[in-house]
Amino acid sequence: NLSRIVCKPFSLSTSKTAAMKSIDRYLSRIGLSKLVLAEQGEDEPTFALDRDTLALIMAGQSRCIPFENIDVVLKKQISMSPADVEKKLVDDLRGGYCWEQNTLLRMALEEMGYEVTPVMCRVRWGKADDSVEPNTPYTHLALVVRVVSTPDMEQDGDEKSKSISTTNYFLADVGFSGTNSMNPVDLGIGSEPQDLPEGRFRVVPSKHKDFHVLQLRVKNDWRPLYEWREESAPLVDQECSNWFSCTYPTARFTNQMFICRIVGDERHHILNDQYVIRKGHGVDKDVKTEQITEKKRLLCLVDEVFEIKLDGVDTEEIDHFL
Repeated sequence: NLSRIVCKPFSLSTSKTAAMKSIDRYLSRIGLSKLVLAEQGEDEPTFALDRDTLALIMAGQSRCIPFENIDVVLKKQISMSPADVEKKLVDDLRGGYCWEQNTLLRMALEEMGYEVTPVMCRVRWGKADDSVEPNTPYTHLALVVRVVSTPDMEQDGDEKSKSISTTNYFLADVGFSGTNSMNPVDLGIGSEPQDLPEGRFRVVPSKHKDFHVLQLRVKNDWRPLYEWREESAPLVDQECSNWFSCTYPTARFTNQMFICRIVGDERHHILNDQYVIRKGHGVDKDVKTEQITEKKRLLCLVDEVFEIKLDGVDTEEIDHFL
């Protein structure tokens, strides 16, 4: 009975990313400047380290920091250095792809006090059947976040209030643009469907031993997005896969331009020469498409819709895929 299979907790990563230069600037960047972090000896923070705060952070980053691979299109290598990622996505008002987006998210969550484990993923969305053996490399990064809830229980009489702690694990991903959930996916309820703002999701065991698959319901069918195993991804493996993703001749992002941002209840994206606005999901979705024919129009969309600032960037080859 698949509905009774639950992702088992696994050893959390003991290492952390480097501390953020400014968590306050990050929170401001994602529209959450009112989410106050407590300084030592001062008042309590205005948030709890719970699922709701995690969802708030994920939604803020998804809406305010666009997914984009412009630097890859311009034949630049992508740095996963925490300092470089924070500077680019926060200070320079740029976006990034999964290795940058989820590195930044991990930095912020750890700075806030969450325990986070990075996991390497094989992309399955739109890929050929892999029943015989895996046919896609680890080209995606996602995060598993540990959330400890401690509800207060008031007791009658002279008994002191007691609390019962429960630990839950959630899949957090702001870097699988276009089809991912900007809300956490619960890893503790087996294959039960989860209705989230971007559609119906579920997590089921993979055909490959020790792997789990995130699936999305599309046209009455469950389609796989990606799969991962319960193992913390060492930084050296992340860097190797990031290098592959931004340099290998047949890798996805060396062969197309893709930019995506959530605006209100719409997903806006550019795929090569197509600008698409999608409202809703499933059979009820409304899609508008525009063909981009000029570099001037592309740069206008990048700046005004996706709010990506390219000041000081040589954009001579940005129209390569038009």
